[in-house]
Amino acid sequence: LHKAHGWDAISMNYLGDWGTQYGLLALGFERFGTEEELVADPIKHLFDVYVKVSAAAKEEAEHIEAMDADAAAAAGPTIQDQARAYFKSMEDGDESALALWQRFRTLSIEKYKQIYARLGVHFDVYSGESQVGEGMSRAIQMLTDTGLLIEHEGAKLVDLTEHKLGKALVQKSDGTTLYLTRDIGAAIERYEKYNFDKIIYVVSSQQDHHLKQLFKTVELLGLPYADRFEHVNYGLVNGMSTRRGTVVLLEDVLHESKEKMHDVMRANEAKYRGVADPDHIADVLGMSAIVIQDMTARRIKNYTFDWGRILNFEGDTGPYLQYAHARLCSLERKAHVKVNPDADVSLLTEEVTCDIINQISLYPDILAASIKSLEPCTVVQYILKLSHSISSAWETIKVCGEADDVAEARLLMYWSARTVIGNALTLLGLEPVEAM
Repeated sequence: LHKAHGWDAISMNYLGDWGTQYGLLALGFERFGTEEELVADPIKHLFDVYVKVSAAAKEEAEHIEAMDADAAAAAGPTIQDQARAYFKSMEDGDESALALWQRFRTLSIEKYKQIYARLGVHFDVYSGESQVGEGMSRAIQMLTDTGLLIEHEGAKLVDLTEHKLGKALVQKSDGTTLYLTRDIGAAIERYEKYNFDKIIYVVSSQQDHHLKQLFKTVELLGLPYADRFEHVNYGLVNGMSTRRGTVVLLEDVLHESKEKMHDVMRANEAKYRGVADPDHIADVLGMSAIVIQDMTARRIKNYTFDWGRILNFEGDTGPYLQYAHARLCSLERKAHVKVNPDADVSLLTEEVTCDIINQISLYPDILAASIKSLEPCTVVQYILKLSHSISSAWETIKVCGEADDVAEARLLMYWSARTVIGNALTLLGLEPVEAM
């Protein structure tokens, strides 16, 4: 959206690749991991390992809680204690600990790239909490120099209670850092590297409080670019499940959506035989179903994932939009006239054609409104309305069989609508389908 408005935009995937959870993951891999499964599917395997070690840690904690004080003290370091110690060794530069962590990170990023490529998503930079360098220590020093940092029981925090944001912990008593510390350091380093006019954090609404703490801390530090930060949040998806279970990985959702679209396409054998690459089309339609459902309503709204609704070729769905685009492409191929930019559009006098032309003309305004609100639903609702208008005109505003001048005028209108719908789908990260 920003690139469409002429901005020099850089997309960065900032990974949560640092913290005590990596100590827990390393311990889990020693217990439950295998090299073969790690190489075959790193994201799924590491997730499974993390679930198992977390369950083991929880069970251990419950067992210790049931002990008397002396028995608990004699039990030795818990899994969580070991995880904290492991992460401390990472922060202290232990080569063995860092080597395992780097392997997890590298394999995971390669898998991320494959999945994002399937979605047509490209990140210019893969960064992460681990990549924050001296900016972190500078952040601590700046907080100290400005008098914002206070100590409590050996830990260091920023008191934001007068701003109704509570107290923000920036360093634990053992000297290890937290999200906020790394985020402040990252903000400093990003400005020095990119000299940004605007920086947008796309993070779920569950982190609203954290981002408010970050932005307020940056402001209190007196950084001259503090007013350039913006948080684009989003809600939760409820009711997601696939055949593999209730915990859903993106790759599983994309695969199942593709298969379900394939089933729908196969139901019409005649049309299916005419599709040049049904496997690819099914994949694009499946992704369109997921993306459009996600972007139909305002970002902040939670919604319930519904396979039956999103895969429908009727109604406000991704497949419907792709069908509308493909149908217009088909019209251009079958028309007895070619698209003529000099066609006599004064012949388009019907109420429905005037309405369609008016809607087409609104596209620049829609983009202008979208970049102000940063709401994808503005674009989605617009092309849904345009597609519905095209559908209502289909039976009465025909091209085939009409006089050449009338046919050219109508074809130009339909071509313009198809171009706008295609551009909008591309803007939303989808590949417009030309035949299906």
